[in-house]
Amino acid sequence: MREEKVRSNYSRLTDYELATLAGRVVKAMQEQETVDFFADPEPEIEELEALVDDYISKHEIASRRGSALEVGLKNDSRKNVLVALRTLAHYVNEKARGQISKLLSTGLQLIGQPARVEEPSIPEEVKLKDGALSGQIRVSFKSIKNAWMYEIQVAQEPESGLEIEWTESLNTTVARGTVIPNLVPTVRYFFRVRAMNGKGTGDWSEPVSTIVR
Repeated sequence: MREEKVRSNYSRLTDYELATLAGRVVKAMQEQETVDFFADPEPEIEELEALVDDYISKHEIASRRGSALEVGLKNDSRKNVLVALRTLAHYVNEKARGQISKLLSTGLQLIGQPARVEEPSIPEEVKLKDGALSGQIRVSFKSIKNAWMYEIQVAQEPESGLEIEWTESLNTTVARGTVIPNLVPTVRYFFRVRAMNGKGTGDWSEPVSTIVR
């Protein structure tokens, strides 16, 4: 009987697909049950997370008509992520010894599993807290496993009877504690969030609001 294993070569994935997969692997490897079983991963997850964040950042820059230098930096970062995922896959296969539940818990793809990326779902549990300084709000929400980036939109409270006019937006790769600065104290602001990955952009969350201190 063939022993199940995770794929080690992801070089055929597009940049969007690789960013999505790598981000999902980092989050999956940080789950407590996965941490308990894969206690000494190679590379360490903090190192992998740093490589993935660097790749996503450089990919975002290069995808906006980046210069030849910016594209080259993105490609170098991509190679680093591919090497790290290959190393991690070898470790996972050695440790799991064909246990499908353990293999799947890493976020890596099983050999023979189609490389399918789905459009991200709607962010949930959007919460607002005062920032460290006046005029700041910290936005947090429940992370989405297949998302590689989030967009946060901000708008002031509209006049009675008018619709919210979303005029400002901020992109972030984290779901916890993103600081929105330069807001006007004593004014009520509305916030909403959506997620993005290689398949597209998900729907907006329901708006939440607070008065800035």
